[in-house]
Amino acid sequence: MKRPAAALVLAAFAVCLASAAWIPQAPPARPRPTPTPDGRPTRLERASESSCNECHAEIVTEWASTLHAMAWEDELYQADLVGRKKAESCHGCHAPLPLHASGFEGKPQARPDARHFGVSCESCHLAPDGALLGPTGVATDKHATRRAESLTGTGSNALCSACHRTTVGPVIGIAKDFEQSELPAQGKSCVECHMSVVRTVERVGVKRDVRSHELQTPRDPAFLASAFSWKLLEADGRTKAVLTNLAGHRVPGLIGREIEFRARALDASGKEIAKATLVLDTSSYLPLGESLEMELGARCAKVEIAGWVRDPRVEDARRFVELTLTP
Repeated sequence: MKRPAAALVLAAFAVCLASAAWIPQAPPARPRPTPTPDGRPTRLERASESSCNECHAEIVTEWASTLHAMAWEDELYQADLVGRKKAESCHGCHAPLPLHASGFEGKPQARPDARHFGVSCESCHLAPDGALLGPTGVATDKHATRRAESLTGTGSNALCSACHRTTVGPVIGIAKDFEQSELPAQGKSCVECHMSVVRTVERVGVKRDVRSHELQTPRDPAFLASAFSWKLLEADGRTKAVLTNLAGHRVPGLIGREIEFRARALDASGKEIAKATLVLDTSSYLPLGESLEMELGARCAKVEIAGWVRDPRVEDARRFVELTLTP
């Protein structure tokens, strides 16, 4: 595919994100994810078999609907492994051993059993000594607990990056973009965008905001739309629609995924006077914090923007944004 006929311009990266640790006033929560069908199962049917379900049923239910839970059971993933050289190189991120055991160094190793749980509770929360790690370490008589920096604030970035910095098969290690940016130094974290605050709980006199394990991903049209901002620029009698990447990494981040934007410039009577198309894929992606301009020619009364995403596993494109801009 040809690169978009639009000029890359440097833009300020501005997005307001809240701390992953508990603070007195909770940050605004995103709406609950409403992912559209993309050829994958919508829920891990065996999720209730997790030993964590006895006390943490609400969290297990959230997790069960995510790609983390279905990372191994996904039939399309399993089919993709057939005939692939070194298919085992994918297993470490689709059914990883507890990630804290390696200190997040090197590629994650696959566990030998219970792979049907995918990226399980233990993958992220089990310490090498058997304690369960969390953001507060509040004691319980069910198991040993301990507070872990790797599950609070920017400390959680290393945990997410353990898998998401890896480039293998169609997956691009987009966490590298985030790690190499200025965002971690500014106190930003992966969970601020992908794990919305959904409730506040109090245990043993300690209040904390609880983030949903029902992950926000590009499968959700509203969440994908929030990765971009738009504005109109007018100069020398010409109009440009400017698209800026607000995500913490390049978009798109999967080989075969394609994002297409179409812009229509209209005059005061509603007549179309210009149009432009912009396509993003992994050979012509939009880098973190950068912008693209869509040239629309003469001045106009308004510009209509529509966006579609095409997933390599779904036949039809899905519309995820429709908006109108005015000068």
